[in-house]
Amino acid sequence: MQCKFAFLADELAGCRKVLEVGVGKGLQLTYFLDRMSEDCQYTGVDIAEAPLREARERLAPHHQSRVTLRTAVGERLPFQDRSFDAVFCVDVLHHAASQPSMLAEMSRVVRAGGHVICVEPNPLHPANLMYLRDPIEKGLFQLTSANAREWTRHAGLEQLRLENLPVFFPSFPGALENAYGLMERVLARVPVLNRFSTTRVLRASRPEEPRG
Repeated sequence: MQCKFAFLADELAGCRKVLEVGVGKGLQLTYFLDRMSEDCQYTGVDIAEAPLREARERLAPHHQSRVTLRTAVGERLPFQDRSFDAVFCVDVLHHAASQPSMLAEMSRVVRAGGHVICVEPNPLHPANLMYLRDPIEKGLFQLTSANAREWTRHAGLEQLRLENLPVFFPSFPGALENAYGLMERVLARVPVLNRFSTTRVLRASRPEEPRG
């Protein structure tokens, strides 16, 4: 998860207002905010209040003033149009009742030229095959190139990019962390094999407003 949030911090560098859909217990929230600029205001939503309470308690004190947490579902975000510089989610899109509707809402609340980023499990990773019959997780297999094109078109997004993060191994045992890191850097450069990492990313942008 830290690899995912380090990637997001790099992608969202310079953003002043960001929204996370599906913050959950905020396990990596302090880690993420430590890597963002100090003037970045973070808003997180989740479908339930209980995990948000844990997220508030877990948040480092020096970040309290820049964080807003509230309940909401991804398909009905309680924010005005163009409220954020970027909107993102981590391992959440495949849980949505309607993935196209959630992307459309994320697009609605991001400013013109702003980014929508969804970090998701990779349907091609062999370990994820165990979720084929899981009613909660099986939505991850809908993240195909064809569906991504249709969803982003429906949401009014452009510049779609689908790519893999070079995360191939578990985070344990800790003694193998350095070896795993080296192997992941190697695998990331190997054509075909790099498509089988654990993590896939959907990135798109809201079109810029026409000038004149």
